[in-house]
Amino acid sequence: MSCGICLSKLKEPVSVPCGHLYCTECLTGHVSATSPDGFTSTCPSCRETFNMVRPELTCLPKKFHQYIVPSIRRVYIDMSRHENLRKKLSASEARVAALEKDKERLMAECERQIAAARAHSHSETHAILRAKELKEMLRSSALDAARAEEARDDAQVAMEEAQEAMEEAKEAAAQAQTIAEESQAALRAMKIKYDKMKRHCRSLALDAARREEGREPDDEEEIVFEGPSGIRKKRTSALVDLSLDEAPVSPKRLRIIRPLPRSRQSLVTPVNAAPRPRSSFPGNIDAPQLPLGSPFHS
Repeated sequence: MSCGICLSKLKEPVSVPCGHLYCTECLTGHVSATSPDGFTSTCPSCRETFNMVRPELTCLPKKFHQYIVPSIRRVYIDMSRHENLRKKLSASEARVAALEKDKERLMAECERQIAAARAHSHSETHAILRAKELKEMLRSSALDAARAEEARDDAQVAMEEAQEAMEEAKEAAAQAQTIAEESQAALRAMKIKYDKMKRHCRSLALDAARREEGREPDDEEEIVFEGPSGIRKKRTSALVDLSLDEAPVSPKRLRIIRPLPRSRQSLVTPVNAAPRPRSSFPGNIDAPQLPLGSPFHS
């Protein structure tokens, strides 16, 4: 049962003449607020008017007192029959309170688990992103390693090619040195041969001059003749060695196979004649013309 004013359980319940029940404090407050004189009031539920003042009983005999009751009476509710229900209600209320505590504890635990799950999800997402970054770094490192390996192979090939080129250059330098030495040796031999040919040509010219004058060539006789430049010079016939060896050997005079021409002009250049072009012999030395029967005639 509940109060019609505060809508809660009745505390010190009282009844008005119409039968409605209210709490004592609630009804007192209602009467004080609605009754200006404090003698009459109305029921908060049905608006029935009732008196607040108890009639004077001193003028009435006691035998009529039992029939005179105040308008507001205290109500006594017998709750003995509902004792079991009250115990069950108390147990239920205790159970509800325990369940409320369990609910609060479970809610707190759920919130903690939810927060932990969110943190775990965030860390898992971060870990996944980090794993992707590490995979990318690993892939990039693998590519860099492959490129470095390729560059190392290229460098090794280039080094081998450079070594081969150096060996070829060394071989070429050795060959060039050999060729230079051979060329120097050949040049020395040609120079020696040229000197011998020059001496032989001079000897042939002296012999030819002697024969034109009707004399036999003499190894010790000096002959004056006109040289290629038109200047008269004194020469002595000499023995010529045409061997390519640098060591001196016994010289021998070469014999002319074909006869010399009778004309002296074929062997000696006139004094007033134009100068001949310079010879291509080393040292720019004018070489005399050889007769057709000479073994050095080309």
